[in-house]
Amino acid sequence: MFAIVSHNNKQYKFETDKVYEIDLTANDGKKIVFSEVLMISDDKKTSVGNPNIKDATVEAEVIEDTKGDKVEVFKFHAKKHYKRCNGHRQNYTKVKITSINA
Repeated sequence: MFAIVSHNNKQYKFETDKVYEIDLTANDGKKIVFSEVLMISDDKKTSVGNPNIKDATVEAEVIEDTKGDKVEVFKFHAKKHYKRCNGHRQNYTKVKITSINA
């Protein structure tokens, strides 16, 4: 069974008992409920919302907060002595999907 969930203008495909890194800030051990479920599918039936499925939720447990790989931003203008270097690391949260309720 899996579900397609919309969160922060991104869509995630969640399956039960799996760990995912999502763009979210939350405390460790906290329970999270995603209510914007766009689609739920199991072996026999597929339900698609218009735009969301009513009364469908995905429950998750926060495992830890992490950071992604560093992305270096380098700006350069030729023959103008202009160089700028900047870096960014995106914050992510590891969550474990505990249940999908239709």
